[in-house]
Amino acid sequence: MRETENIRIIPLGGLGEIGKNMMLIEYQDSIIIVDSGMMFPEDQMPGIDFVIPDFSYIAERRNKVKALLLTHGHEDHIGALPYLLKEINVPVYGTRLTIGFARNRLEEHTFTDRPVFIEIKPREKISFGAISAEFFRVCHSVADGVGIAFHTPHGIIIHSGDFKIDFTPVYDDTFDFRKLSEFGEKGVILLMSDSTNAENKGYTPSESKLNDSLFETITGSDGKVLVALFASNIQRIQQIFDICSRAEKKVAVLGMSMEKNIAMAKDLGYLKFKESILISPEKVNSYKSNRVVVLTTGSQGEPMSALSRIAASKYKSFDIEKGDTVILSASIIPGNEKTVSRIVNILFRKGASVLYEGFEDLHVSGHAFQEELKLFIAITKPKYFIPIHGEFRHLIHHSNLAKQVGVEEKNIIIAEDGDVININESGIAIVDKVAAGHVYIDGKSIGDVESTILRERHKISEDGIIIVIIPIGVEDSSILHPEIISRGFVYSIEAEIFTEAKDIVFDMVRKHIRDKTNDRLVLKNRVKKALKNYFFKKTAQSPLIVPVIIEVP
Repeated sequence: MRETENIRIIPLGGLGEIGKNMMLIEYQDSIIIVDSGMMFPEDQMPGIDFVIPDFSYIAERRNKVKALLLTHGHEDHIGALPYLLKEINVPVYGTRLTIGFARNRLEEHTFTDRPVFIEIKPREKISFGAISAEFFRVCHSVADGVGIAFHTPHGIIIHSGDFKIDFTPVYDDTFDFRKLSEFGEKGVILLMSDSTNAENKGYTPSESKLNDSLFETITGSDGKVLVALFASNIQRIQQIFDICSRAEKKVAVLGMSMEKNIAMAKDLGYLKFKESILISPEKVNSYKSNRVVVLTTGSQGEPMSALSRIAASKYKSFDIEKGDTVILSASIIPGNEKTVSRIVNILFRKGASVLYEGFEDLHVSGHAFQEELKLFIAITKPKYFIPIHGEFRHLIHHSNLAKQVGVEEKNIIIAEDGDVININESGIAIVDKVAAGHVYIDGKSIGDVESTILRERHKISEDGIIIVIIPIGVEDSSILHPEIISRGFVYSIEAEIFTEAKDIVFDMVRKHIRDKTNDRLVLKNRVKKALKNYFFKKTAQSPLIVPVIIEVP
């Protein structure tokens, strides 16, 4: 069989990690991309705003890319969209609400070629040459989510997207079992399925289960109620509007993304509420505390979010007071535990009652538990199976579930980002590896933050920084006494340790001058090495040392 007849599956993100989801389906001269997501920075990424996939493989083959298909509107699936569309100009397909989220995501960016968005509906089938994509409805914690079935010369390949099986969803959009079983009857050669909750036994609770607990909490508070959640969770937002309408409470909305998504979802008909229920944040104090609910971003403790600013008393309109209730209605994304804990502690100190994951029944997951995952596999009856979307342990747990349902172990592939998986008449196998690392977004900087910079940031945060100013005469190469500037280092600048350090630098520079060596880089490296050894011997710490040579007349 010729190489061009292989179907190549290439994950560029989302396997072995939570977030940054991106998958390529490649056949002959065509590439179809599924999702383009971002990931929250981890603890070892100080100063990084978020992380996106490495697009270099795509950029080198941009003429082969036929389309970008979006499964749903969460940031871990559309967050990298603006950066990808600056590399390639291809049509973007998604459901009506997903396209709405995507347009909002692009608003802060400028493009040479305006991206083309094409709205699709579940059960619609679109051809891309030898491969066609058919969309089917799934339930998730955001409305209008879909999975995708690719009809290929080798059989049907299913990408589940993020999903749960919810028999009583907030919206009427139920999981499309009929279409899924139809694929299973036709023959599914490969299933790629969401593994996020593969460790959890049983079934995911329904979104509608929250109605009673949310109503009781919101109506039972003697003070203001703040609900922090993802701005894309339109179902949960609708539930809160419905509760506030029944309880005759006003709603204030905080956070730019929350405001934009609510306006967009209402325009598209996904949110329904009377405008009279809304008040501006500036009017919150004009009402009795127990008559106001505030919808806000910041459920992950993000430092610049509206909730963080409120917790820090930096919001002009109002503050958290004793008797208020704060609901964090979202799962804590792995890596965000510390930031969430910090916000929770601050809110408790202010006298608020804080309800968060693990302690109150005010959130349900949007990802399938074990019994739902097994049901998905049993209905589709795939020959091959690849667990996707999750840390490595989630992939392993999901693969074990697949074996329980009847998938042969030899037909299960545990892949990671960058693996090239070939499917042909001979079988399935990982045959190659492509670039698929992290690209860091730091303010307006894209991909310029390398691992060495992150290591330096870590060193500064842990042990501080010492800047050594070395003045050297231009004409005679004479040296004046060096100066030392310390930040974040535990010792006073007047301490004896710095006097000795200056003497070490002075002696080293004199020796360097005597050797008649003009290489300034060599001198800097010698100073760094000498001071590193000295400070570690004296303090057991390793501050970042930055020598600066100044030529003086």
